[in-house]
Amino acid sequence: MPTLIEIDKLVAKNKKLGSLPEVVHRVFAAMDDPNSTATQIGKVINEDPALTGRLLKLVNSPFYGFRSKIDTVFRAIALIGHNELRSVVLATSALKVFTGIPSDLVNMSLFWKRSLYTAVVARVLAAYRREKEIERYFIAGLLHDLGSLLLYLELPDEMTKALARNQDEKVALCDAEKDELGYDHAEVGGALLKSWNLPPVLCEAVRYHPYPERSSNEYRDAANLLHLAWQIVRHHIERDPLLAEDAEIDEAIWQANNLQPDVLDQILEKAAQQYEASQAILLS
Repeated sequence: MPTLIEIDKLVAKNKKLGSLPEVVHRVFAAMDDPNSTATQIGKVINEDPALTGRLLKLVNSPFYGFRSKIDTVFRAIALIGHNELRSVVLATSALKVFTGIPSDLVNMSLFWKRSLYTAVVARVLAAYRREKEIERYFIAGLLHDLGSLLLYLELPDEMTKALARNQDEKVALCDAEKDELGYDHAEVGGALLKSWNLPPVLCEAVRYHPYPERSSNEYRDAANLLHLAWQIVRHHIERDPLLAEDAEIDEAIWQANNLQPDVLDQILEKAAQQYEASQAILLS
């Protein structure tokens, strides 16, 4: 069917969703300034009490496992570094952007639980793969379904039809969305992250997480990892009703990530620990 509204126009239509909170942009600007110091960056964060509180709670939680108490933003920055700080600021702020989603279309509590579990699984997988910046995979997992929230807000009637086909006819949601809208929520999510000026690796991983083979060679590894994290959550954490009762993750997906299926139990255990350590902070 013809596309109802182009993705870029859809993303730009709602200014609130088209941009992150102002404090995030100011923190990122300070971090990107080569002349900025940790003190200057910390001062920007301290201007937002809610962000400051969430940041300190997270770095003092078992999620990071620091032995001594971290009582200032400046010390937090020194300990976790700029790359992880960027991810933490984004993670603690992006969840606050979406409000007013029709409750009959999505259970927001379950949505964010699934998203956070995908995030921690992706983080654990990245550690197993010895990736240099594992926090970027946490962010990709946390935001991987964000495009669906924008669609629920802007195109609720069409999404209602897509969800009905997904639930009643057992049609994969991405396929049902393409039939109704001309594109799917993964494509919208990638465009939304691009409008937030996030790194291309995050945008591509989110855009292609349902079908990583379509991603560019440059970002294929990131898309493969996020795809595996998504599949682990579908199969072993929040069982997808579309899956057969005895369905298992295709071994080719593990191979694409240079991992073996026998690490699954360890991954699930570590992910459960990280989920418990972060959910009260990020999902409160």
